[in-house]
Amino acid sequence: MIFKMADDSFSRIEISSLEGRAQSTRLRQKLFHSLHATLRSSEKTIKDAILADSGHSESEVSVEYALAISDLRKHYASVDLEQDLKAQKAVENLAATTNVGIVYVIPAKQNLFYSLISALTAALAAGNCVVVELPPTLTQVSGVLRKILPSALDADIFAISSTRPSEDFLSKCHVLAQSDDGTNDTQSKPQAKVVAVVDRTANIPEAAMAIGASRVSFNGRSVYAPDIVLVNEFVADNFLYHLVQTVTSPLSSKSPPVSTHPSKAQPDTHAKMLRDLESNDGVRVVVSSSNGSIMEVKDRTKVPLNRRIEGRLIIVVRITSLDDAIDLANSLGTPLEANYIFATPTEANYPARFIDARISCINHIPAELLVGPFAPKHPAEAPSPSPRYTPALFRTPRPRLSHASELTTLTQEAVRSRSTKGLQSWSRAIVESALPAIKQADGQDVGFFDQAFLALSIGIVSVLAGTAFYAFRTLRRR
Repeated sequence: MIFKMADDSFSRIEISSLEGRAQSTRLRQKLFHSLHATLRSSEKTIKDAILADSGHSESEVSVEYALAISDLRKHYASVDLEQDLKAQKAVENLAATTNVGIVYVIPAKQNLFYSLISALTAALAAGNCVVVELPPTLTQVSGVLRKILPSALDADIFAISSTRPSEDFLSKCHVLAQSDDGTNDTQSKPQAKVVAVVDRTANIPEAAMAIGASRVSFNGRSVYAPDIVLVNEFVADNFLYHLVQTVTSPLSSKSPPVSTHPSKAQPDTHAKMLRDLESNDGVRVVVSSSNGSIMEVKDRTKVPLNRRIEGRLIIVVRITSLDDAIDLANSLGTPLEANYIFATPTEANYPARFIDARISCINHIPAELLVGPFAPKHPAEAPSPSPRYTPALFRTPRPRLSHASELTTLTQEAVRSRSTKGLQSWSRAIVESALPAIKQADGQDVGFFDQAFLALSIGIVSVLAGTAFYAFRTLRRR
């Protein structure tokens, strides 16, 4: 019976997708209003469910809920009837796009509420039908979402799947898998994805506060929290001092909240990773407490640095220079998902350019990134801290051209007149035209090394001239 109901729901979704029903601007706006009203009226239920499942603090739960509503509002604002009509009526529109049809979402377990709502509202704003995979589980958030979402959205536009559909149906969908649980990974341990670099020119207390808070918040499960912190050796001791203060003095005076699902309070691999590091003679334990642990790598050759860190654990490695940081970061398996650089702006520009990361943040860690999954990989769309998903990710180009090019016009004329003179003239003009001149200075400008050479030359000439003058005066006196 369950499979029959699922098949019926998918059939309705497929028919709506073919008819383009989800592309109606007014329908999308009404769906957003209905969803917003449902989420707002269920705020307490949703927050209680998140708190029970995750063990996060009340402030962290409020942040997750507010970010989900924020993404919903931003996606709703992108649904513009006037702009849609203008784009539809334009005979020539090189930037025209269309919906991808059906978006199948496999939400991340971490920050499930935010992860699902952000992707769902982006896909709806883009004019798509959406199917969300939410298997029946003991988690309260999943149960709440399974209850409230179908009542808020049109059954022809939205459906929930309790099991993975057939390959035939998935082949008709744009599949969004928000996390990789390692099922398709041949490596035993996922690679590090996020790096923080602290230069000697950084504001050390601020850097330690930002990095420490990102690693211990949300039970240390934020995917964008640094897996490894590279600190210049000249400021490492000062950084560790301030980092200990941050970790041992959390934002709340209370102890870390305890989840009703103890196994979810800290990742299963956290305790094992701590034991492995503590028994490694290449690692020094700086501090170990219920609020978090700090480990310093003393010997890089004895510690596998290219692994994901889970839980309230901070790994610190001393570096000799920014070049050392770049080499080490790029050896972890690139591109990295994120790179946080703490340094003066002029110094930060160098590693930001040469560390291969999808996004680089200078002197801060965006709070928005600490909630939800990694930003989806897209060749033309840059990672977005907020909203995590944009409607453009769920649309595909469909340019319309109405103005013929010069070559097309000449070709048509050649066909009509049975003469290729116009085409030959066009070809000669293209082939024989020289490239525009390089707009380069005439060489009179003095560069950095030229200035140094001139200064040195002037100094040498001055010394020689002074010596010659002194010798001349001495000879005359004789």
